[in-house]
Amino acid sequence: MLLAREKGAGGWLTALPIQSLGYALNKEDFRGSLCIRYGWRVRNMPSYCVCGADNSINHSLVCKTGGYTIFRHNIVRDAIAEILRETCKDVVIEPELIPIDSDYNLNSSGNIAEKARLDVSSVGLWSPLEKNFMDIRVFHPNALSYENRSLEALYKDHERQKKAAYSSRVNQIEKSSFTPMVVSTFGGMGNECHRALQRAAG
Repeated sequence: MLLAREKGAGGWLTALPIQSLGYALNKEDFRGSLCIRYGWRVRNMPSYCVCGADNSINHSLVCKTGGYTIFRHNIVRDAIAEILRETCKDVVIEPELIPIDSDYNLNSSGNIAEKARLDVSSVGLWSPLEKNFMDIRVFHPNALSYENRSLEALYKDHERQKKAAYSSRVNQIEKSSFTPMVVSTFGGMGNECHRALQRAAG
């Protein structure tokens, strides 16, 4: 219930069902979303996942078999890009970063892949001529690996991991700013994501 009360977690319940924006849920989607919100078992859910594990809501939200986690991530990515287009310029989905030499002095956990991509870039979010890059992470707070960890700590840890991977490269090579966009499967978001979306909303 604590996760259901998280700021932003109930936004889908009060949003106007605007079909063109993808806000309209059919009955099955609405019931399924309520089950996820309150931890109820989804009706007619298969007993076993295609990966062979016992199925449950928690398992279905973390299992990488079948591509659902990628699909979920891309929906969030596209929604954020759409919001940025209202107030920013040159919004690009999955922009490729400038290649760097493998011996370039980044932090030890920095991403130096030749064709590294981030999720969204735009111009004008934080200042009129500044380019900003965003990378998105969607995590499930009830995953077994997060047991006994506070929600606040999880958000901060995921933000820190994203910054460690990309912030230095974006700052030094792209001469741009970097914002980690961390959201949970319950609809909540990290402080940096919340601040960026507030800024984009004007």
